[in-house]
This record gives sequence, C-alpha cells and structure tokens, in this order.
Amino acid sequence: MDTLEYVVIGVYFAVLISIGLVFRTFNANVGDYFKGGARGTWWLVGVSSFVAGISAYTFTGAAGAVYEAGWSILVIYVGNALGYLVNYLYFAARFRQLRRTAGPEVLRDRFGRMTEQFYAWISFPSGIIGSAMLLYSLAIFISSVFRLNMQLLIVTVGAVMIFYSVIGGRWAIMATDFVQCLIMMGLTLLVGGLCLIKTGGFSGLFELIEQQGLNSDYSIINSPERFNGAYTWFWAGAMLLNCTLTANNLGAAGRYFSVKDGKEAKKAALLSMVLMLAGCIIWFLPPIVGRLFYADQVTAMTQLSNPQESAFAVACMNLLPPGMIGLMAVAMFAASISSLDVGINGCSSVFVMNVYPVAKALFRLRERSEESLLRMGKLFSFFFGFLCIGAALLFSLKKELSLFDLMLTVTALLGTPMAVPLLWGMMIRRCPRWAAMSSIGCGFLVSGIAFFSPELFGVRWPFQWQIVGVWLAGTAGFLGSMLWAGGNAPEYDRQVEEFFATMNRPVDFEKEVGKANDLKQLKLLGIFSLVIGALVALLALAARDRFGVVCPLVLAAFMLLCGGVMVRAGRTKREAEAEKVSSVPCIADKLMER
Repeated sequence: MDTLEYVVIGVYFAVLISIGLVFRTFNANVGDYFKGGARGTWWLVGVSSFVAGISAYTFTGAAGAVYEAGWSILVIYVGNALGYLVNYLYFAARFRQLRRTAGPEVLRDRFGRMTEQFYAWISFPSGIIGSAMLLYSLAIFISSVFRLNMQLLIVTVGAVMIFYSVIGGRWAIMATDFVQCLIMMGLTLLVGGLCLIKTGGFSGLFELIEQQGLNSDYSIINSPERFNGAYTWFWAGAMLLNCTLTANNLGAAGRYFSVKDGKEAKKAALLSMVLMLAGCIIWFLPPIVGRLFYADQVTAMTQLSNPQESAFAVACMNLLPPGMIGLMAVAMFAASISSLDVGINGCSSVFVMNVYPVAKALFRLRERSEESLLRMGKLFSFFFGFLCIGAALLFSLKKELSLFDLMLTVTALLGTPMAVPLLWGMMIRRCPRWAAMSSIGCGFLVSGIAFFSPELFGVRWPFQWQIVGVWLAGTAGFLGSMLWAGGNAPEYDRQVEEFFATMNRPVDFEKEVGKANDLKQLKLLGIFSLVIGALVALLALAARDRFGVVCPLVLAAFMLLCGGVMVRAGRTKREAEAEKVSSVPCIADKLMER
C-alpha cells in the first residue's frame, strides 16, 4: 500500500469523524440517541435501512459465493428487495406507528413482560454475533487488499466503529450511512462499468463464462449434486421466503422507528427496494470478473481462511487506479457502521429501555434523569462494542467455516426461530400471551436438531431444510397455542386491542413529535457530499495517466451532483417555507379589513 492510499484513508476518516461530531449536536435525550428523535426524513432513513442490509459482507462472503456459483446469489438480494416491497405495501407504516424506541418494547405491548425480557436478553448474543460477523467480513476485505494482519485489523477497525457508534448515536449513523451510500454506489457503478469494459459488455461476459466452462456453475438454479444441495429450486424458494418474512415481522420494526410518520416510512421502504435492486445488478460483476481474469490472484490469497472471499477486492485492485483502492476500502468500512448498530447501539438501547427498568424495579434503584440514561447508553455501547471485537477475533481463527456458510447457519439457527412468532403476532390477535414462547420453543427444537444433524443422522441438513423446518415448527407452535386463547385474562385482551389500535393509528407528527429539522438534514448532508466530492476530485492530480484522471473525476461528478441537488432542494424548501410564513400576516390583514 503506497503513501497515496494512506493519505486517502486518513483524510476520509477525518471527514467521517467530522460528520459524527456535527450530528452529535442533534442528541438531546435518549430518544434522539437511539432513534433520531423520530425526525428522520424518508430519504435518510431509507438509505440507512438499505445500507444496513448490505455491509461489507456483500463484498466478501456473498462475493465469494458468487465467485463459485455465479448468479444464484442474486436470489438473496432479490428476496431482500421483495421484503422491502412488502414493507411498502403494508408493514412499514404500521411499524412506525408502534411509537417505540427499542424492539422489545413492542413485544411487551403485544405479548407481555415475559416475552419482552426473553427477546431482550437473547438479543445480546445474537446482536453481538451478527455484528461480529460483519466486522469479520470487513477485515477480510481490507486485509486482502492491503495484506495486513487480520486480527490487528479487527481490533483497530472495531475500535473506530465503537467511536462512531458511541459519539453520535443514531443521528451520526444515519448521516454517515447516507454519505457512504453515495460513495459506495458511485464506486460500485464505476467498478461495474470497468468490468463490462474488460469483458466487452454483457454479451462478452456471457461468452467468457461459456468459454471457461462455467455455464453450469453460474446457472441461477443448479442440480442438488453440484453444491451440496444449495442453489436449487428448493433453496431459492426457501431463501425468498426467509428474506421476505424476516423483513416483515415485529423484529424488523426498528428500522422505521426513526422516520417521521407512516407515510414517510412507506417512502423509505420503497427507496430501499429500488436501491437494493439497482445494487444487486452491479455488485456481483467484480467477483465474476475475478474468476474469469484473476483466478490465480484470488487463490494466492492464502492468508485468508477462504481465498474466494477476496474476489471483489482482487478485481478492484486490478481495475481501479491508485488512490481509489483506499477509497473503496474506507467505503466498505463505513458501510458496516449501520449494521454494527444492531450489535452496539441496538444492544445498548435494549439494555437501557428494557433491561434496566426491570432491574430498577426489582432492586429498587434510584430514578435516573434523561442525561443519566444517555450516559448509561454510551457506556454500554462501549461494552457491547468490545464484546463484538472479541467475537470477530474468534471467527477469524475458525479456519474451516466460510463466511457465507457462517452467516446462513446463524440465520437459520437463531434468527428464523425468533422471527416466526413476530410475524404471526402482527396478523393474529386471538392467542395467549405465551404464544410467542411456544413458537420459539418449537422453532429452537428443530434448529437444534438441524445443528446436531451430522451426529444424529450422519448428514448435515441443507440450509433450505433448516429454514422450512423452523418456519413450519414455529408456525405450528403459534397456531397450536390458539386453542388456549379462550382462557386469556380480560386485561391481556384489552392490552392486545390497544396494541393493534396504536399500530393502525396514523402518527400526527406535529402533535406527537414536534418541530421537524428536514432543512438541516438536507443542508448538512448536501454540504458534506460536496466536500467529499471535491476531495475525490483531488485524486486526479496524483494520476499517472488519463485513466487515473477520468475515474476519480467521474466519481467526484456523481458526488457533486448529488450534493448540489440536495443543497438546492434545501434552499428551495426554505424559501417556500419563508414565503408561507410571510403570507400569514397578509391573510390576517385582509380579514381585519373586512
């Protein structure tokens, strides 16, 4: 890694720190810190939700799977887009209208204290493990690009991520997400274009795949014998089902807590869907080009547990000019911040909003002020961040398991059993308060059998069997509990009716939240986009040839255009609001004249 790459990373980190410091001023209380005070605009929340759904894993673990199996992995991201579409059509507005700060609060409203506490406590290990996998995937990318020690990278990058998550809370994370999305989409569009130039367009790409005998491997649907049962019709159906349903249950409601109201939540979901579809078209061209042109370089990444997971990085190193490699690495770093919020700020919010109130009542602890709770939230963000780093270090030492397989295994064993009752809980009113626990118990029973299937049956259950088995068992556990719904206490039935009434009642933003800060969001993020665009343009000064001039200027133009549009839109909106305010006295004067 040359001096220019270090300069790019250093300057970029300085800009990101500035974003965190500026948006730190948005935090006045716990609600601001954990959910942006429910003042986030639809475009800011939509982009943040989109970025949270990709992270560096998309360019490492998923890219490694694309390197081996080609287009089959698109099923996952089409499934994510389908999940956002269902959000838009039905769930997004209702998620926002739950009017809560942390996910387990919603479960208390729906099922009661026992279910709330179960999900609160189990969210700690699941959130930390999920975030650790994302941190590990980020370390894979950076270590493969710069050939640095992976464990040292995990500690260093993890420490920086803790800083980001703690300093500015949800506002800083959403703002950073937005800027990083512009950088990431611009860079991946650029790299995707360079890939097509390298292959001679899509027609040339398909010809090269055929020439190298990869048509069979790169089919969207494969035979069960080729990849140990993966990438079949059954696998694709199970993946689409899982992606769609896990995005549309009470556990996913938190992604819309920050938006202003239900209408804006729908817009945010639609934006996330469009970005996901646009991204999945271009994200997986680089690993395929890595297989076609740079396979020897990929297999030479022996410092990685699974060299194929460096395919995206290898393609970038060969296609991008000097200076922009560092920019891609930093963009991947920032892309992971939003996902890490689940393990750091997310776990911290659960502790402050769900665990601490119970402990306070149980041990008769003193009442804390908003400022004190905010300090507690930051303290536990530090704590959970360090646990996340430790878990990522353990993953990096487990050589025999690929990142892609690890992500799918954790999803099937932990995520899916907990998601099943949270879907049915939104659709079915008449059930006992322990319905969710019944469903989880049945789901965990099947996932446990699947985990130990090699010892029990001599063969490991494929991912699709695990997913379908858990969904069926969890559904049976939930629906079966309805037989005892007649014994519900009257107060619980009233609680459920109140839950659904709240969920279906539109948010009156001015009465419930207060004054919006849309203009401030537009102005600040527009200015930061312009600044970063100008800094990217400076890379052209260090270019060694015409290609090195054109690439940074293309990306800079994209950033400057987006920033300029935002600043202009903010100015236009401010002028319109000023004109609206000034017209009020005129109307009053006319009434007085009458």
